Amino acid sequence: MDITQMVWAEKSEVLVIGGGLAGMYAAIEAHRAGRKVRILSKGKVGGSGSSLVSMSVHRFAPKEPGLQEDYRRRFLASGEGEQDLRVAEMLIQQGADTVEALREFGLPLEYRGIETPSGTYHYLACCKPKRGRLLTRELRDYLLANTDAVLDEDVMAFDLVKASGSILGVLAERDGRVVYYPADAVVLAAGGAGNIYRYTSNTTDLTGDGYAMALRAGLRLVGMEFVQFYPYRICTPRRADIFPDVFSHGAVFRNEKGERFMESYPMKELENRDVLARALYRQKRVYLDLTACDWAYLERECPNIADMARKFLDQPLEVRPMAHFFMGGIPLEPDCSTAIKGLFACGEVTGGLHGANRLSGSALTEAALFGRIAGREAAAGGPCLRDAGAERAELEKLLALVGGVDRTGELPERQTLRENMWAAASVERNMEDLRRLHAFLEEMEAQLDRAAPQPLRQWLELRNMTAVSKAVTEAALQRPESLGAHYIVQ
Repeated sequence: MDITQMVWAEKSEVLVIGGGLAGMYAAIEAHRAGRKVRILSKGKVGGSGSSLVSMSVHRFAPKEPGLQEDYRRRFLASGEGEQDLRVAEMLIQQGADTVEALREFGLPLEYRGIETPSGTYHYLACCKPKRGRLLTRELRDYLLANTDAVLDEDVMAFDLVKASGSILGVLAERDGRVVYYPADAVVLAAGGAGNIYRYTSNTTDLTGDGYAMALRAGLRLVGMEFVQFYPYRICTPRRADIFPDVFSHGAVFRNEKGERFMESYPMKELENRDVLARALYRQKRVYLDLTACDWAYLERECPNIADMARKFLDQPLEVRPMAHFFMGGIPLEPDCSTAIKGLFACGEVTGGLHGANRLSGSALTEAALFGRIAGREAAAGGPCLRDAGAERAELEKLLALVGGVDRTGELPERQTLRENMWAAASVERNMEDLRRLHAFLEEMEAQLDRAAPQPLRQWLELRNMTAVSKAVTEAALQRPESLGAHYIVQ
């Protein structure tokens, strides 16, 4: 692809990649610091990404000492020794204040109580109804009403542009054309890659773009073998998340034989997510049985599931574990900095906070805490020094990798990649299948190098999906023993 075909956008002081909670909070903080801010979002800002499908922000560490220590124990235990204790301790100590700070945006949070030896401790809990879009929508409205940030939507960032170890900007696809967005600082908040798998709870725009951009820019990724597969997801007759508390009010899982297969497990359907996901994965079919469920509770706390059960009386609610959250990514630093000067990373695109497994309910607290930090830190720097010749050379190199009219091959099938990843690198894995998968992915890369980049976005997405799939597979091959969400069948 020739540089003369590229559109050159106006320079931003802070450029945010990603329109979820972490990205929007980073943009707000950078604006508050007096910076000129632009957000590039693959979908609608506040209407795409992982934050959209989240159900709660209620499991952060309370400030009450006894409760905080209990949370610390559970949070660190979930990581299986793979966490960066610096950032883990930040979430434990600052989580409560971070969620309290979200109130200024008008988010639908409510106070709940926990009984402690010293009395009732009140804390902010999940929104009602439990839909992530109610959180992201309020932040979007705040951005539009209270900042002059530019929201560039339906724009796919695909390569970081750097020279001499410093960030210069981002290459992106917009309406089938390549656009260069120069910037003094960049916040990468484009995490998630669930669509490399056949089954995922993620929105369709999450194709691993942030991880792939980091890899091509020479950044190291950590913990990519640790992928969380969410066991609480109805796939038929409609897709919907299951709030785990329903299992404390009479709901159970049953297989195609009608057996409650979690009966023998100590915590039944409330087992740790990785344990539960494997139990579901081993069944032929799994259904959510609401026969004995407290209907008043269901109507109050999960009205979407109650509505589904009423409308589809003759259809069982089928459940399947799905790719949900990537614990791995760019190593998260306390100031969200990276090895590239002027590039900051926050949210799911980072790794090291959760380790081998993520404690439920912590993702949005993480996004808010480190999104705010990333925005502040990105705004603290001044204009980056630019060498026009080096900048042009880097742009030409990156565009050459995309290719042009000399490539005539057909795009590989995206679904074939997703099927192979589900079969060999999902809930349960074995080394032989992983080695075969790695060979398949290398051939996929070779096919992409020969394929015409048309439609451009499809080619870019598939390139990213292949790169991230390979990163997951290689990390899994390097860890022959089971740990956390990475489960090897011997």
